[in-house]
Parts: sequence; C-alpha cells; structure tokens
Amino acid sequence: MESAKTICAQKGILFKSKIVFGSPIIEIDEMIKKGFDIIVIGSRGQSGLKEIFLGSVAKAIVHKSKIPVLVIK
Repeated sequence: MESAKTICAQKGILFKSKIVFGSPIIEIDEMIKKGFDIIVIGSRGQSGLKEIFLGSVAKAIVHKSKIPVLVIK
C-alpha cells in the first residue's frame, strides 16, 4: 500500500487506507458516510456459484453504495 500511496502523492491524489476488522459490508458502509468520492474494491468470487463473477462483498457494496464503485477482478 505504501508504494500506491507514494504514486498517488506524486500525482496529487489523496490516498487513504485503513485496515478494519468485522463485517466488511458494515465497515465499508460506515466509511462511505465519511465523505469519500469513490470505492475501489477487489472481487474474488469464492463464495459459491452465484457469486462466481462478482464476490458477495463487492456485490453488496455495488448495490448499497450511493457513490461510484470500481470493482477490480
């Protein structure tokens, strides 16, 4: 994450990261309320056939979020 933070700083992009424990859906939803512009989330799709293309956490965030979500596969 430090290299990503450095690259962003060089390009004038404010980069914030945070490690939290608990339900990822609840934690991300709480972070959204603090004024972020976009959510970037990875998709693993390992929780069953119906989530094979989009992980269950990413899917929940895409449907719940009121700000743009970029899903990385």
